[in-house]
This record gives sequence, C-alpha cells and structure tokens, in this order.
Amino acid sequence: MLCKMRMSQTHITFLMLFILVSPVAVLADEDSRPPVQKFSIPNQVDTTYGIHNYIVEVLTRALSLTEQEYGPFLLVGEQEAAVQSRQLRNLEKGVTDIVWMISDRDREHQSRAIPIPIIGGFYGYRVLLVRERDNRFLHSQKLVELRQLLYAQGADWPDTRILMKNDFNVEKVTYKAGFRMLQRGFVDAYPRAVHEALFELTQPIADGLTIEPYTLIGYPNPLFFYVASWNTKLADRLESGLKIMVRNGELQSLLESQAFYQTAYDVLAGRTIYELHNPILSDTARVAVEKYLDFDDVLEYVSDSTAKKTPPQRFQAKQ
Repeated sequence: MLCKMRMSQTHITFLMLFILVSPVAVLADEDSRPPVQKFSIPNQVDTTYGIHNYIVEVLTRALSLTEQEYGPFLLVGEQEAAVQSRQLRNLEKGVTDIVWMISDRDREHQSRAIPIPIIGGFYGYRVLLVRERDNRFLHSQKLVELRQLLYAQGADWPDTRILMKNDFNVEKVTYKAGFRMLQRGFVDAYPRAVHEALFELTQPIADGLTIEPYTLIGYPNPLFFYVASWNTKLADRLESGLKIMVRNGELQSLLESQAFYQTAYDVLAGRTIYELHNPILSDTARVAVEKYLDFDDVLEYVSDSTAKKTPPQRFQAKQ
C-alpha cells in the first residue's frame, strides 16, 4: 500500500514538472497574453512637426494609462498625409483608427469625438499671418476694417465656416497654398492658431511673413481625438486615459513643457481680442470647453471637481 502511494506521488510530481517545462504549456501561456493592438494614425505634415509630436505624446500616454485594462498597443503612422475630410472617411472605413481635428457638428455626426480638449484652448485664439512689408498692419485694425480684408483658410476647416458666419471674407485653399497666396498678394492675411504661427514662421514655407502685432480673434474651438462611430471600445479607452491625465495634472504639465506654450503668452499679451460666435460648435464640444478649460485662462485645464459651471462670456459674439 505504501509503495503504491509513493508511486502515485511520484507520478503526480512528474506530471507537474512536465506541465511546468512542457513547450505546450509555454505556448499556451504565450497564447493567453493579450495581442498587441495596432492603431493607425495620420502622418505628420512637415510644417506641424512639433504640434504633431505633442499630440502623439498625449495619445501615447492616454493609451498607456489604460493598458492594464485594454491591453498593449502600437501606434502606426500612415505613409501619406491626408486632408481632414479624407481622414474622417478613412475612420469609418477602418483604414485609420484615430485622428485629431477641430470639433464641429458635422464631424461629430459622422465620427465619434472624444470630448476632452487635447491642447487646451489654443485653437480658440487666432493671430493673423501677414506680409512683412504690408503697411496696413502698422496700426490696430477695427473690426469693420478686418471684415473688409480677404483671408486664406482651408476648404474643409471649421474655421472657414466660423469666419464666414461672422461676415469675414474667406478664400478657400489648401494648407500650403494659403502661404503662397499670401506671399503673392492674392489674400491679405492667413489666420492661424498662435502655436501654429509661431512654428510656421521658423519654416521656409512662411518666408516673408510675420504675425500682425495687434489683433487676436477668439472663439471656442476645441481639438478632439476622433474614432469611428462604431468603435465604442477605443473611444472609452481614450476618454478614460485622458480623464486621468486631466485629473492628475499630467495633461497640463505636458502642455506647459512645450515650446509653443512657453512663448504663446508673449504673443497674446496686449492684443485687442475680437470674440466671435461659433455657430457650428456642438453641444458636446460646448460642454467639454466648460468642463475642462479654465474660463479665466483657457490655456489652462481644470479638474472635474473644480470645473466652473458659468458659460465663458469671452466667447460671446462682439458687436
């Protein structure tokens, strides 16, 4: 009887050792690991290098913070840059997984926005790129004078519709053509977000241009991540990660570490702000601006617990 028990124990021990060292067991362990999810994102435009890198860093961190719940990931840049309307079509086709762009109602009907601004309120402040030797901008322009000028803007940009709805004259162009049109005198100015203009002026594409020193055009204009309308899992993952970054101050710290943030205040200081109405701002975007951005300084984030509930009066239309 004792001999049989010893043989049984020996058999069990051998089985346990086999399971521990068996290639089949190792393979099964590897198979149990969650697969790496590859997420396709837009390629950078050469003149938006710094901004693109910041946004990708935000995206990477938001996904990393949710890795334990959703699994590992890998971001894969597309080979060619695409205009924004094509990016949205690629989302719904499953060609692209995540894009980022300015909010508007039409986009949010087509695709799913992650309703947390990813670059503060920067895109809500527009300076004017003008020709260096254009003497019209040696003095401050009144609103009625600004409305007599011709502006370059992207054909599929929300800003184009916002400016036109506020009685500004707009020539619809591609991104790079806007610089050429301005340099050759076919348009008078090229409105750009302050951080965009600061970077673009360091690039050859903006030769002969400068920032007009007096004017600032403001309207609520948050930049969101977008995913396909059907991709609820990815949307929930991104929103969860971004909320963590807002609450722990990480998103604000990352934004403040950027060169464009550090120089923006110098450019914004002392300007006349013309506050425009944004008629294409969705209810989702309006709530996001009110919830996540500090109304006294919309370059700053606030946490959920300290967000102010009063609508930002600075974004009301000026008569």
